[in-house]
Amino acid sequence: MKLYYILAFGTLLCSQLCSSASAAMASEEPYNSGIVLRWKDCKQRIDGFGIAQAGWAKELFAFKNREQVMDKMFGKDGLRLNILRGEIFPHYWENETDKGFNLNDDIHIELSDSDFINKSDDLLRRGQLWLTLKAKHKYHISKLVFSTWSAPAWMKSNGKVSNGRLKTECYTDFANYLAAFYNAYKSKGIAPYAISPSNEPGYAAPWNSSLWTADEMGKFITSYLGPTFRKENIPAKIIFGENPLWAVYMPQLKMVSSKDFTDTILQNYPEAKDFNLIAAGHGYSLSPDIMPIKVDKEYLKTAILPFEMAEKADIPVWITEISDVNPLDISIHDGLKWAVTFHNYLTKANVNAIIWWGGAMPTSNNESLIILDKNRKDFLLSKRYDIFGNFSRYIPEESTRIQVTQSSGIPLLISAYKKDDEYTLVTINSSKQTIQTSLRLDGANINGLLKQYITNEDNSWTEMAIVQENKEYYNLTIPPYSVVTFVGKVRL
Repeated sequence: MKLYYILAFGTLLCSQLCSSASAAMASEEPYNSGIVLRWKDCKQRIDGFGIAQAGWAKELFAFKNREQVMDKMFGKDGLRLNILRGEIFPHYWENETDKGFNLNDDIHIELSDSDFINKSDDLLRRGQLWLTLKAKHKYHISKLVFSTWSAPAWMKSNGKVSNGRLKTECYTDFANYLAAFYNAYKSKGIAPYAISPSNEPGYAAPWNSSLWTADEMGKFITSYLGPTFRKENIPAKIIFGENPLWAVYMPQLKMVSSKDFTDTILQNYPEAKDFNLIAAGHGYSLSPDIMPIKVDKEYLKTAILPFEMAEKADIPVWITEISDVNPLDISIHDGLKWAVTFHNYLTKANVNAIIWWGGAMPTSNNESLIILDKNRKDFLLSKRYDIFGNFSRYIPEESTRIQVTQSSGIPLLISAYKKDDEYTLVTINSSKQTIQTSLRLDGANINGLLKQYITNEDNSWTEMAIVQENKEYYNLTIPPYSVVTFVGKVRL
């Protein structure tokens, strides 16, 4: 999927990251401050971190070193992701009598096969099946989620898989289609954790897409999809929202944000809360090529706000897509921009999960964490890949974010998480200064070694240990232009 959104706020941050780390360390005095981790002040649950492959499954399926790439995403020495997002393709049921999902197709094609150089729906289906089976059975991925870009063409008002709307008389057919997809994948041992009836329902994209109003989606979930899942004992969660903008409405473009979309459904269809839901959004900003209107001399930014209605209803909130299409940048500057973005979504929007678009792709922009070479052999790891790992590798699935306080006046972003007797602290230093600080706990006692994992221009998750020299606190040093993740234990 080609995106036409860029994160406008990255420009300012990147312009500040221009001096070398070594020169900064030599010329700047370190800050002194204190960090306090509030053990009993609990925030949201963390469901995990993942990638979307969806319409790019064929490219990874055809990649000759695909096993290495899979390790880099899901393996112990890689990102250790626990979420994979795929697509419910519109070409599964191509007519009213077709009820198949082609899951018996051969996925053991020789990688030298010339067919791999072509792009086809057949290879896309096989690629997603191979990828999903590998993710589940080799890496034990706990959350397989699938979004629908479009219903099959015959269910649509315009008879096409792009644009158009689901015909009202086909609501039952579409609900049955999504239930059948769940059962088909379950029969292969890859039961979906969650299913979305529409990716970006408010955007008439030229690729696979389908328009929905919030009222149409509310009616579909409460009167068709939810009851169908309940009748067939399908435990999959229903994802709703997934619009390009997180929390901004632009009436000139008639583009509703995910927050407004989900709020409208929860307000007008309160019975939706009776079903197993995930409220979701995408974290894009609009670029000049589709938004000629400027706001305060800047192109529209997406506001990072909580989905308060979903939170009050105890509905998890996920980012199911985030990236940008700026020219390819694999540097630490780009990585730090994303570190700040992830931090803000976790601490300001209280999201439960973050899914990056996309995992591994041949691209000349910043959509992918791993950049596949067109020779189908070589690949590059971006610094945003490394930075994502400072979150995904060390924040456990089903952990809880907890409150952190710190001395004011220092350029350091901090978030903390706990699970059982372990805790994780993610610190972001976007400045050119070395920051010296201390770490204390309120509500628990520190216990033993504190491990730290440093990512900067020259390091990727470089491990060091901090010895407990004082029973009350640790002394920490955060290098310039770095993300450092700390992992420790407590005595409760």
